[in-house]
Amino acid sequence: MCTSAPEEAAAHHYFADYEVYDGGHGIAWGQVTLACTPDIAVQALRTQAATYQGVDVGAIRLRTISRL
Repeated sequence: MCTSAPEEAAAHHYFADYEVYDGGHGIAWGQVTLACTPDIAVQALRTQAATYQGVDVGAIRLRTISRL
């Protein structure tokens, strides 16, 4: 039995390579970096990429995510 207090989720740095799709066709690509907690990394990376590209979050396809 573990009696220690649970650790707080620490922020990690992430790198993601992504593509932007419109009508089923890739129209752009890029990379983003972000520091956040693991539980929100995917959504936060997609949101940041969508903001950079000026598109809806649903248009972003993350190809790879790496924790730095």
